[in-house]
Amino acid sequence: MPIPGLTILAATFLCGLLGGCVTSGGTTASEEGAERVAAGKPTFLRQTYMTMDEHCHPVKRPTGVLTEPPVHGKVRMATKNAKAEYGPGDHQHCDGKLGPSLAFEYTGRPGYRGPDSFGVRVRYNDGEIRQARFKVEVY
Repeated sequence: MPIPGLTILAATFLCGLLGGCVTSGGTTASEEGAERVAAGKPTFLRQTYMTMDEHCHPVKRPTGVLTEPPVHGKVRMATKNAKAEYGPGDHQHCDGKLGPSLAFEYTGRPGYRGPDSFGVRVRYNDGEIRQARFKVEVY
């Protein structure tokens, strides 16, 4: 079982080292860490993925593959502008800069209320691959 603090620290280190970044913004999170989305309403989730060079210029956005589809909804991958969030490291000066990111739009099945989740694999241009799991609470 991963250690949450260690996982965040490792992700932050890799983000700064490789210029790949996880961004956020959009929906609200529940206490369990799941994002709250309205049933039947397409909603972009907070976490997105992008890459910038050392001058904070956007590099071709990462690609994604759905590895585990949601049970109670559907997911669409799209390009969406987002603010970079690198944190400590050599790309920290890019924090807040806008760029094209890989975004995930979740739509819960109309009439469904409750939890759902899905898994993705994200590939950056330099070959780095990240696995991610998204949790949603449909209301």
